Parts: sequence; C-alpha cells; structure tokens
Amino acid sequence: MPESQTTSEVRGYTLRDLDALARSVVMNNRTWWPAGDRDDLHAAAWHGIVEHLCSTDEPPTRRDLLEAGRQALADDVRAAMRHHGARRDTSNTGARYAMYWEWAGRAVPSPEHGIVERIALEQILPALTAGQRAAIEALAAAGDYDQAARIVGSVTGLKSQLMKGRRRFRELWHEGETPSAHWGCDRRAGKVRGTVGKGDSAITRLRRRQRAASRKAA
Repeated sequence: MPESQTTSEVRGYTLRDLDALARSVVMNNRTWWPAGDRDDLHAAAWHGIVEHLCSTDEPPTRRDLLEAGRQALADDVRAAMRHHGARRDTSNTGARYAMYWEWAGRAVPSPEHGIVERIALEQILPALTAGQRAAIEALAAAGDYDQAARIVGSVTGLKSQLMKGRRRFRELWHEGETPSAHWGCDRRAGKVRGTVGKGDSAITRLRRRQRAASRKAA
C-alpha cells in the first residue's frame, strides 16, 4: 500500500491504524471460529470499523472502533454458522452443525465418509428383496421414472418397490437405531414445475442458459 494512503487520516485515523484495529479484533476473538478464513474475518471486522468511523457524529475512540469491529465480526460469524447448519433456537440438536464443522475443521479433508457410504451400499443392497433391488437398479440405469417403470413392468410396481426398498435401506443404514423419516424428494419424478421432468423446469432452464453461455464463449 503506498505511503500516502497509509498516512492520510480520516477523523484522526490512518488506513494503517484501521488495518491494525481490524487485526486486533480478529486476534482477540480467534477462538470464536477456528475454522474461519482469516482474510474473511479481517474483512468483516474492517468494514464494521470503517462504517462506524464514517457514520458517527463525533470522532469515535479506539475502544468504540474495536467494539464496532467486534460486533461486525460476531454478526458475520453467526451468519456463516447459520448458513452451515448452526441454529440458535431451542430445537437445535447440533446434528447439522457437527455434520458441517466436523469436516470443515480438519486440517485435511478425510475420505472416510465416501468410503463408509460405498461399503454400506455394497452391504445393504444384497439385503433387499429381489423386487426392491430390481426397482432401484432400473431407476439408476434409466434415470427416469417412466423408462424405469417400463423396465420393471408397471409404474405402480416401481413406486411400491422403491418405497419399500428405501424404507428398508434406512433401517439397515441406522442399524438398530430409530431410522430417519423420509425427507426431500426425488427430482427425477418431476411432476411439478421447478423439478426435473416433463415441462420447462428450473433445472432445464438453467442447463439451457449454461449451454448458451458456453456457445457464446466459444
């Protein structure tokens, strides 16, 4: 940064002073978010400090700016944690928080989850009935409910076997624990607008825009 920019003052503070204050805020509160990116944390604190400096009627004290930076950093950290599964209400079990931060907090991401899932799949599929496996394999091969139904023989049979197979899969996956309830939806079913399937869905429109952008770039 040029010397002229570091020595010019705003209400008695140079840019170098503001940078030092932001660094102090991050260092004093580094235990809040050990997995956070230091540059992002510094930027959040710095913007909070500068905003307070420029918006107050009277020149703020050093303590005022540090508190403004701390509050901005706290708001930024809470927003990031909410985005990654941390909830602040009484229904928070910590499951989603742990799901994200157990991985993100590692120095090196582990392949453990992918390995466990592949091994579990190989163990669970043989435990399903022949009809359940046939329905799952047909849908996996076709990628479409209508085509999978033709492979299996009927739409009703396909859906029935998939429902039973998924329920059995969850029971075996949790292995003696209370299995999770069904959540989400299979977008390959695609019977409503905004899902993959018949009609001009959201995914279809997105892919069309991506192809158009690729052609334009070429």
